[in-house]
Amino acid sequence: MESDKKQVPPIRFCINNPRNLTERQDLIARGIPSKDCLGNCTRCFQTRFLEIQGTQIEGQSYQHIIESTKNE
Repeated sequence: MESDKKQVPPIRFCINNPRNLTERQDLIARGIPSKDCLGNCTRCFQTRFLEIQGTQIEGQSYQHIIESTKNE
């Protein structure tokens, strides 16, 4: 059955990616689930990114990433 498959959340973030507590709390307040590790530690320490529909998307801020994906 298709419904039995584990689904990836539409948007999620690596718990270690936010640069400060305010960024982390903002993502949590938006209802975006976190994951302990998304398996891309180099990118995680270099830039901000969110995983959207299974694809990691970088941006200058989380707000920028979310807004840019709404327009697609």
